[in-house]
Amino acid sequence: MYRFDQIVGQEAVTEHLQNAIKTGSMSHAYIINGERGAGKKLLARTYAAALQCEDLRMEEGRPEPCGACRSCLQSMTFNQPDVIVWPRKKPPKYSVRDDIRPFLPDVQVKPYQSPWKIYIFEDAEQLNVQSQNALLKTLEEPPAYAVFLLLANGTDNFLPTVMSRCITLQLRQIPEQVTAAYLEKEKGLGEGNARLCARFSRGNIGRALELSGSSDFSDFLKESVRLFSSLPDMDAWEIASAAERFGAPERLEDFLELTSTWYRDVLVFKSTAGRGDLVFSDQKEDIKAAAGRFTYERLQKVTEAVSLSAVRIRGNVNAVMTLESMLLHIRDACLPGKA
Repeated sequence: MYRFDQIVGQEAVTEHLQNAIKTGSMSHAYIINGERGAGKKLLARTYAAALQCEDLRMEEGRPEPCGACRSCLQSMTFNQPDVIVWPRKKPPKYSVRDDIRPFLPDVQVKPYQSPWKIYIFEDAEQLNVQSQNALLKTLEEPPAYAVFLLLANGTDNFLPTVMSRCITLQLRQIPEQVTAAYLEKEKGLGEGNARLCARFSRGNIGRALELSGSSDFSDFLKESVRLFSSLPDMDAWEIASAAERFGAPERLEDFLELTSTWYRDVLVFKSTAGRGDLVFSDQKEDIKAAAGRFTYERLQKVTEAVSLSAVRIRGNVNAVMTLESMLLHIRDACLPGKA
């Protein structure tokens, strides 16, 4: 069921669209901008469902689709004939000949059953100059019943003339605590797992949901925790092997974030005698053991080493060699007599 109140962390955008419906001041064209996984498709389909709903409900002064009328039921099964996800025949780019020219006569056909005919263009940042110019006249003089929702991952490629004909709605990154609370309430995750998925989603609800159900991510977390816990007892060859595994491109950014978070938790535990708020709350005993190995001065050096490694890797220094050096530094920092 599509509802605005189920869209997480985008209150400003949902309020704008609900107010537009409530006051009858809807635009004929919107650009919904946000990174992949931010919720653009859900927002577009919810707005479309609300516009087409045959029994729109007002809840606390805000409109919501009823979820029970013919149009809402069709929307939920992607069968609403007047909500059209316009396809690209040759991804990734839109083609004037194959994609835009067939659209131009279609938009002149009146809705089949609803008051609006709504077109959703996914990956609209892939509209090249020729495609945008072909759309301009329709955007400038749309039929009274037409609504265009352009979903984009960035607006740099849009022509100023196209931007001026659209209202741009920017989806924001969602605060970590909001994402974690949603995962706990709606997906039944424990507090620790919810906070970790929220942390590594970097404000992207789609990525958070993907991580929450990913066995690969769960295995990655377990492997990382094992590494941090056993690091004091590892020799140089074992550390080099670990750097090779975690230095893979698909793991690198998450591993650096995970390392920073782990040693942040170690510092919090040490400075609060175990009463502080931990991200790795499910690994409290391992955090406690790590806190006992470090002085405050050495923990500061570990934090600096992790930060420096991230800077070097962003500067295209060899990732595996950088991680190996970082792990060796951390190991030595928790051993007596080492610097």
